[in-house]
Amino acid sequence: MMETRCAVLVTAVVAILGAGTWSHSPRPQAQPGAGMHPHTPSSARAASGILAGRVLFAGAEILRPTQVQNTTDPAECGEVQSLENVLISRENRGIKNVIVALQGVPRPEGDHPHTSRLVLENRDCRFQPHVAVLTTGSSIEAVNNDPIFHSVHLYGLRNLNLALPPGRARLAYTVKHPGYIIVKCDIHGWMQAFIRVVRHPFHSVTALDGSFRIEDIPPGSYTLETWHKLFGSQEISVRVEPDQVSRATIYYPAPE
Repeated sequence: MMETRCAVLVTAVVAILGAGTWSHSPRPQAQPGAGMHPHTPSSARAASGILAGRVLFAGAEILRPTQVQNTTDPAECGEVQSLENVLISRENRGIKNVIVALQGVPRPEGDHPHTSRLVLENRDCRFQPHVAVLTTGSSIEAVNNDPIFHSVHLYGLRNLNLALPPGRARLAYTVKHPGYIIVKCDIHGWMQAFIRVVRHPFHSVTALDGSFRIEDIPPGSYTLETWHKLFGSQEISVRVEPDQVSRATIYYPAPE
């Protein structure tokens, strides 16, 4: 099942993400919060609402992330690494790293969401953050903070593979079309990151307790889509009320 999902994601990236440019970035840029969208409320949305909630695991036994033995740069990376494929809170069963996005939210004519810069760090032999969501026009800045070589291999974007030597080397890429990006390091096979690009700012990524929050939403009924790299996608209907915090809870069963 996992192989099928990954094949679908790579196909989507190839079909959708056909444009973009990498460039050298001379100085670091701030990264917005991974779980919040970078859109600034405006007076035109004075009666907007907020959608908050949690994504929870409904299986009987809490799953643990897959651990792999490592023989590549073990002095710097350690002898065991986690694939981070599933991170579930033992306190409340919240699922971390779930992408949450609303569908069909209207936007005023001429309204363009603010863009942001995602700093994708190679730190402690893993990509940080592991999962992110961006608005089109935003940029990804790959940074190597480790004392060893890494590569940043973007699948679906001309099969682009860039070497990042040690010493905080930086490369930046602007995302121009919606879709999924899978990032890997060819030197350290466990290193992966998943990035979704959407046209609107109504999205979030769940925190360790499974919580998410999306602000400045025009009131109305929408479809809320969630995606997790192990559990897959699902959709539910939600209603956002003006000047209120509307709530939603999404449950994922154990994979078959």
